[in-house]
Amino acid sequence: MGGSQSSSGAQHLEARRLRAIDMVSQGASQAAVAREVGVSREAVRQWVEAYRAGGPAAVASRPRRRRGLVPLRDVEEAIEQRRPSGPLTTLGVQELVARAYGVAYSRSSVRTILRRLGYVYSRDEGWRHRHAPHAKDASLRAG
Repeated sequence: MGGSQSSSGAQHLEARRLRAIDMVSQGASQAAVAREVGVSREAVRQWVEAYRAGGPAAVASRPRRRRGLVPLRDVEEAIEQRRPSGPLTTLGVQELVARAYGVAYSRSSVRTILRRLGYVYSRDEGWRHRHAPHAKDASLRAG
């Protein structure tokens, strides 16, 4: 169900966890229960451990928090306004977005955002807009 859960989906998953815990409490092995409900043995072990420590509330479905998303045009505007003097780096953009919008993107998400904005990466120059001239090309033209 990656990410958000519908209430019926969440109820289904909670019922599956409780069923697995009940099967283990009645003597079934964790491996057999895992095969029966279609999860890993490790998942069953974690559910049982959580249930023993905290009861039904410990395995209850919880609402998922959706991370705040920053529109691409806002990220692009922030890059243009606050661009560092040196090469544009993934970490630099990550920190820029966190400061400007309070959203903590992973580095892989920042790379995806930059690609969507038309940036390309090179080791020598860092991230640059696909249509911007290369630094090497600009130096050749100037000389």
